[in-house]
Amino acid sequence: METPDLKSARYWESDDVDLRLNPRRRIDAEGLVPFLVEEAGIRSSVVLATSGSSGGFKFVVLSRDALLTSAKTVIEHSGLVADDVSLAGLSGFHVGGLGIYARAYLSDSAIVEMDSSQWQRDGAELVRVIEENQVTLTSMTPTHLHDLVTHGVKAPESLRLVFLGGGRMDEALIDRARELRWPVRVSYGMTEAGSQIATARDEAIEALPVLPCWDAKTLANGRLAIRGDALFSGYAIRKNGRWTFDAGSDRDGWFATGDRCEVTDGELRFLGRADDLVKISGELVSVSEIDRLAESLARERGGDAAVVALPDERRGHVLVAVVESGGRDNPDFLRTLNATRDGIEAVHRMVTVDQLPRTEIGKRNRAALEEIAAAGLEDL
Repeated sequence: METPDLKSARYWESDDVDLRLNPRRRIDAEGLVPFLVEEAGIRSSVVLATSGSSGGFKFVVLSRDALLTSAKTVIEHSGLVADDVSLAGLSGFHVGGLGIYARAYLSDSAIVEMDSSQWQRDGAELVRVIEENQVTLTSMTPTHLHDLVTHGVKAPESLRLVFLGGGRMDEALIDRARELRWPVRVSYGMTEAGSQIATARDEAIEALPVLPCWDAKTLANGRLAIRGDALFSGYAIRKNGRWTFDAGSDRDGWFATGDRCEVTDGELRFLGRADDLVKISGELVSVSEIDRLAESLARERGGDAAVVALPDERRGHVLVAVVESGGRDNPDFLRTLNATRDGIEAVHRMVTVDQLPRTEIGKRNRAALEEIAAAGLEDL
């Protein structure tokens, strides 16, 4: 269960540096807080671990002011009030979960805790907690929503708003969820932004209004850059046994994200990760687009799937699908998936698993997926 002081004034007005790590993972942060306080001059901040590009961890430093700025903006944008009751079902060592507490603190509204370990794919425990506490607001990932839709779970009547973030959005999935009366509000954010960057006011899925606390633009390389008072202070990274601090943003305050986005007339469209473009036989291929098709096909069959790109000496990369078996055979999965793709974009191998590996908040664990795919190729 989360630390109960996360909604208290004592916590949010503290000058301390709070290192919030997942106790279920091995994360070596020895000496980090003393370094931040004594050498980097960091105060009144929260530090969260995120996976780095090299496979290790880097640590995002967010001032409490930044987190509260984000929370205040979301409250005003989405109409949160003191009478609301929020369900904290995402862990407080992730920014999505931490944002729930910050918004409850600022709006002086009630909060109900549900440990992420209580999640059941049939949604029974979630519905019970919502109904017993007359919860009006909660946050979830597309994976959680997929589980609820797959089991035909109808939303409790008290629920008026569900922030959906943490992954690519499947329009068909959201449409089915809304048929079950889940009041889904799509959002886009990241740890470095203290929570949300763009959030729908209505049933929009792709074009999301950028929140007023942000300046946003697209760089020449297609990456999204953001600037604003909710931006993180920087990264703490261990190099050669020593801690270093990287401010993250440039001299004008712009932070170049790892996402490809379009920003037009104050609306943001997420296109994919900047690093999901790989070369196959000399041609650039979007892994995220093929991944989306595999996911959609698998979900039509009651499961899930992901596509990853692995290095290949001859072609540069090879695409591998990791597919949930669920006790079922999928002999035609690759044929159906590749039916609308040309040769360059074809997925050449498939590895089956009982369930896709996921992080604690339900996101797909990309590093684990690549390991599974690589091991599957070695077994061939």
